Amino acid sequence: MDSILSAYEMENSSIVKEFIELAKIDTFSRQERAIVDVVKMKLENLGCTVTEDDAASKIPDATAGNVFAVLEGELPGSILFCAHLDRVQNGFGIKPQIKDGIMTSDGTTILAADDLSGVAAILDGLRRIRYSGKKHPRIEILFSVCEEIGLRGSYNFDASVVQSKFGFVLDSPGRIGRILRSAMGKAQLFLEVTGESAHAAYPERGKSALRAAVKVLSSIGDCRVDEETVINWSYFDCPSPCNTIPDHVLAKAFAMSGNNEKLDAYIRNFQETAAQVAEETGCKIDARVIVDYPAFHTSDESICVRLMQKVFENMGVKASVEDGAGGFDANLLSRWGIELVGLSTGYSLNHTVKENLVVEDLYKSGKMVANAALTYAEL
Repeated sequence: MDSILSAYEMENSSIVKEFIELAKIDTFSRQERAIVDVVKMKLENLGCTVTEDDAASKIPDATAGNVFAVLEGELPGSILFCAHLDRVQNGFGIKPQIKDGIMTSDGTTILAADDLSGVAAILDGLRRIRYSGKKHPRIEILFSVCEEIGLRGSYNFDASVVQSKFGFVLDSPGRIGRILRSAMGKAQLFLEVTGESAHAAYPERGKSALRAAVKVLSSIGDCRVDEETVINWSYFDCPSPCNTIPDHVLAKAFAMSGNNEKLDAYIRNFQETAAQVAEETGCKIDARVIVDYPAFHTSDESICVRLMQKVFENMGVKASVEDGAGGFDANLLSRWGIELVGLSTGYSLNHTVKENLVVEDLYKSGKMVANAALTYAEL
């Protein structure tokens, strides 16, 4: 395999050039039309059957849907590779530059290695597979949209079209070799309290929304709740003058846990406590929750973990199986019974103007994708 891939490297354009091409396409969540059109063309040129789903009709202001592609194989089985096409804000006018083997922007924008390094690796891996001439299983590719705004693309993706029972999401910071077997689930919590205003000199004539809100929040805990669960109450608004009993309060939080039962328990406690405080204070309290995605956990004995350990061993890359924190597309796709792990492609400090990408890792990531498909064929 190595000699074949070396020939590919000598005769074809670099993955680095493709990454830079994609990074220069101005886009962000909900506005992925331009980059979707480009990757659809690239996938078709690689011999894939390509479809775009109707996710755009289900996401407000979205301009493009998820891209699902299939490269049919000659061998039994199927393997899924996934990455997302959107990026966070401040991703217009990206000017990639490389110094001492590290790619960055010019310092005024993000680099968008999260997650264009995953997209470029999958495209490069497909080219390597086709160039090798080796037989391979069915290869399925999902390029999702609106991942950065709560996994909205994968939430609206109909995964019944996926034949693969396992796969890889190339969307994790860190050096190549990092395998993420889990990620935390996340919920948004909204607390709205409506009381009755009164002059501050006569507090008994009013119902303090502030007092009720504080009572709820002080009763349920925040920050590090346990080893698997964190809560961040990051917004609290009480727009009332000091001489008036406050009659309205808004508070918001993210709740995250690697254990779905613990996340559910915190949500129940939040809502039950709010109901109890409402009864005690006479305030109207709305404790609303949106569960963005559940936690997922893939066994170390799963085929995707064992396959990647073998791939990295063959590549001379040290493998590390770890638990992740923030969620990614695997959280939602795993609901369909697909075993998934996250794979790192060499980026760090994503979502900031200091985002960087190790060029050697990007280069190896294309090999990683090809080797994963071809090694699976040899199992």
